[in-house]
Amino acid sequence: MKKATTANGDFDVNARVLQVFDLDEYTNELKLRDGSGEVFYTLALKLKFPHLSNGSVVRIRSASLDETSKNKRVLVLQHYSNIMTFISSSKLASTLSKVADDRTPEKAALKSDTSMLPVVLTEVDKKWQGLAMTSLFELFHGNQTGSTFRTCFYVTKVEPSDAAESVVCYDKKTKKVSSAKGGKGDLVHRMQFLAKDVSTQFNNNVYRFLLYTHEGLGQNFLGRASNLHKDAGALKKVKEQCTTLTRFNSWVDAVVERRNGYYFIKDTRMVM
Repeated sequence: MKKATTANGDFDVNARVLQVFDLDEYTNELKLRDGSGEVFYTLALKLKFPHLSNGSVVRIRSASLDETSKNKRVLVLQHYSNIMTFISSSKLASTLSKVADDRTPEKAALKSDTSMLPVVLTEVDKKWQGLAMTSLFELFHGNQTGSTFRTCFYVTKVEPSDAAESVVCYDKKTKKVSSAKGGKGDLVHRMQFLAKDVSTQFNNNVYRFLLYTHEGLGQNFLGRASNLHKDAGALKKVKEQCTTLTRFNSWVDAVVERRNGYYFIKDTRMVM
């Protein structure tokens, strides 16, 4: 892909899919990188290419460079273009599967006021990398079985609004929480994210996910909990994290566990 900017006409690409982003009801956006170290994006119809997933090694037939894109480098697929995946045991797949992710475009987007690039702020534990995505509509309105799911959403609001109260004291004996300002017990995060996604963006509902770390779930999401009434540096960091979470086109890829009708974030951490 290093030669894409100087190519004439259509060309073929062998690359690793670093990210499959659910752009809308019909389309995924693929983040691609090959052995040259270059990162490009392309759109793939879900109906035509339902087999694509994060980490797949693919061959794209008949791509061309989108010369009109300014904020990111984009490959254009035609109606006759095709995307073929390689089995993991193949020689090409074993070579390209070693291509590491490059978050430089996302980091630049977070600092830009004009970039439209969607930024996934989190990553899930390796043991859940192969877990299929479940939309918020399916989670909250469907008949899902099981207790653990992987989903992707954007945050419209973080509660509590007072960032200093997002870390509280938890008393293991009474199983009650109190403000870290004067309480006693283990310091834990106790936050709620009001969220939406592509499947729910046109209804009037918002959906609640809990970051309650008193039982160990989600304890790596924001890192170690500190008394935010006393630690000014930690409070500043939490405020910055909340701002990033609610930034336009910032997304959370999370594993959640359903308990008593509520969804608790687990095995997920912020990386951006």
